[in-house]
Amino acid sequence: MNKENEAACTTAKRAPKKAHSSTSDVSLLDMMEIEPPQAHAEGDSTSSSPSCWLCLGEGPDASGMPLVRNCSCRGSSGFAHLSCMIRYAEIDGRNCYQNMGNIGTAFQECPNCKQEFQNDLRYHLERARVSFVEREFSHDHMLYLRALIHRVRVLDAENDADRAEGDQICYKMDSLIDELKRHHSQQEWNGEFMKMEAVVKYVIGLFHMNSGSEDSLQEALEYFGSAIYLFTLVGDEVNIISAKNNIARIEARFNGEEISPDEGNDVEFSQRQYKYWLEKLGEQHPITIRRGELLAHALYCSNQGVAAERLLTKLAAISRQVHGPAHNCTLSATSALKDVKQRRVFINSRRQWFHALRYENHGMNCVVRGPIVEAAGGSSSMQEEHVLTLSLPVTHVFPGPGTPVVCRGLSERAHLNGKIGDTRGFNNGKFEVHFEDAGLEPAIVNHTNLRIVFELPE
Repeated sequence: MNKENEAACTTAKRAPKKAHSSTSDVSLLDMMEIEPPQAHAEGDSTSSSPSCWLCLGEGPDASGMPLVRNCSCRGSSGFAHLSCMIRYAEIDGRNCYQNMGNIGTAFQECPNCKQEFQNDLRYHLERARVSFVEREFSHDHMLYLRALIHRVRVLDAENDADRAEGDQICYKMDSLIDELKRHHSQQEWNGEFMKMEAVVKYVIGLFHMNSGSEDSLQEALEYFGSAIYLFTLVGDEVNIISAKNNIARIEARFNGEEISPDEGNDVEFSQRQYKYWLEKLGEQHPITIRRGELLAHALYCSNQGVAAERLLTKLAAISRQVHGPAHNCTLSATSALKDVKQRRVFINSRRQWFHALRYENHGMNCVVRGPIVEAAGGSSSMQEEHVLTLSLPVTHVFPGPGTPVVCRGLSERAHLNGKIGDTRGFNNGKFEVHFEDAGLEPAIVNHTNLRIVFELPE
């Protein structure tokens, strides 16, 4: 294998589709009245005719709007009319405010399965939350700010109507912060107030960054800079890193560069974020699952393929069991797992990348399909009219970086036979293998003594 091919085998890698993180990569939800899940979704109901769990009506409401459900309920449970849900959330909100000083969680999570609403239902309920707070609690600036933050997080900054609404919300949030400052001395402006200001600056920065225009990106830089200063004052290291990462993305975009964050720091940061939400909300909460998916992405990008695949397998199973197969978290984790399980291999004789499918002829041949065509932006695909399925000697097939492999046929280091790890460095036909067993040191192994693991054992 020549030096050019060695370089390709060492560096070429396609990351799985990354979980959307533009608004979830920061622990600002700490401020947002989120509670850990207290119950699990019920099993599938035997009833075949869903009805509104509030008014018990089976058809559309008086305005012709149908029953909706977008949470983690199963079967015929959890359906309701949007108008009924808003009415229920407002009644619950008034009671909660009288007793606890907040409006509870009925606008953001299903009271039956205790999981967050998603997609269009969440979009409409967040708009209803803002309208409710504006009508009845606009004097409570902190509550008003929380409602506005929730709303701006669900807006599509690339949609004209949403962008116009988002611009108004950003102006309102800045104005509310200014008004709060006028009623508090500099000595009083600490703790909860300063953290809220930091979150507001960060969220406004996110909205402008997602808008994408040059002017919006310049504004985003200013808001992220302010957020970093405030997060520093309150000692919020996690959000400082998030804001700095967003600044790096914007600056790279201005310079026409690709972002290449340090992989070690990216994994470490993602691990800390995942651990934070795991301890706060538990493994079943959608936020924790999304953070876990981002950690798996970071692991995969640092060639820790075994750890990434194991984590995604766990996340997909949890989400499927708790939230159902059609939930956003389940679909995203399952899609990422499918990407990670693709075994990319470099075919030395063709100097091209293929997908390995299986072994045959007692493990002496590997069946591959390809070639893989690299597209702009880092994505990859196969052009069907040119796709080949080949059975090649294993001596011609080199696993890509991060591929799960198992050692076999070693005589001097026989204790490594049967041990699973992933490929890291490559030189002169040999791979540096890092083993899943933490008690084993990394080893340099000839590629003919490695076999790809297509399904990790439990």
